[in-house]
Amino acid sequence: MAVVLRSLSDFKRFLEMPGATIQIVQNTFMDRQPEASREAYRAKGMFEPRTVQALSRKAAVFAVRGHPTTVWLYWDKGVRRWRFSGDTVTVPLETAMGPPDAIVYRCSFAPGFEPTERRGRVRPPREDGAQAHP
Repeated sequence: MAVVLRSLSDFKRFLEMPGATIQIVQNTFMDRQPEASREAYRAKGMFEPRTVQALSRKAAVFAVRGHPTTVWLYWDKGVRRWRFSGDTVTVPLETAMGPPDAIVYRCSFAPGFEPTERRGRVRPPREDGAQAHP
């Protein structure tokens, strides 16, 4: 089943599902940093897949695959500028240094947790011959 996000509500519903995973596919702030800084972030697991550990009304806590750390993603402020497109979420960064930056996350399910396609159930005809819904 493909992940399709159109709003923060869709994103939150996705995060509530078992096996929900996000991964950074682009971080424009890090792209401008020296190679040594980018390597340090990679070594800390910042570009590894993240699975949901806990959710609150204003944030999500993620476990980082292969690292004993957690990462928080807050949506209580500035969420109006977030962009949702298909399976990606673009979160603007407020760095106040240089051009505007953003982090792009790809949303997917961990292997073995992909939900099955939902198919509508065909209802048998009513006994009185009337249609259920026009």
